[in-house]
Amino acid sequence: MTNRTLTTLIIRIAGIFLFTKIFDHFGVYFFSVYGTATITQFGKLLSDHIHKFYFTGTFLTVTNIVVSLFLFIKGDWISKKLIKTDSEIKTELNATSLTKVILLTVGVIWLAKTIYLIPNLIDYCTKFIFKLNGNNEIELPDFAVANYILKTVLTLLIIFRIEKISNWIVNKI
Repeated sequence: MTNRTLTTLIIRIAGIFLFTKIFDHFGVYFFSVYGTATITQFGKLLSDHIHKFYFTGTFLTVTNIVVSLFLFIKGDWISKKLIKTDSEIKTELNATSLTKVILLTVGVIWLAKTIYLIPNLIDYCTKFIFKLNGNNEIELPDFAVANYILKTVLTLLIIFRIEKISNWIVNKI
C-alpha cells in the first residue's frame, strides 16, 4: 500500500462518516420542522422562525450531502493533490514504524472526526454570526469550537510532520 492509496482511503472513509451525519439531521431536523409546520396554531405564530430554521437546516443538509459525495467520489483526486510523491509504506516493526502507525491512526481518526463535524461547525458559526448581529433570541449550540480548532491543527500537524514527530518520540525513549 502506498501513502497516496492510504490517503484516498482515509478521505473516502471520512466522506462515508460525513454522509451518515445526514441520518442524524433527518431524524431530528426534518421531523421537528414538518411536525411543527403541520400544527396550524404554531405555524402562524412561528412562521418567520420556522422559515429561518428550515432554510439553515436544509442548507446544512444539502451541503453535507455535497461535501460527503465529493469526498467519496473525488478521494483519489484529492489525495493526488495532497500527496505529491507516491511512496510505498513500509511494514517493518521497530520503534519508529510503530510510532508512525500509532500517530497515523490517531491522525486518521481525528481527521475523519473533524470532517464529520464540519456541518456542526458551520451551524455554530452561522448562529454565532446571527447572535453578533443583534439577534439575542438565538441560542448557540453546544459545540466546542476551541477543541475542534485544536484537534484540527494537531491532526494536520501529525499528518504532515509525522516523520519529525516520530523521530522526536523515538529519540526521547
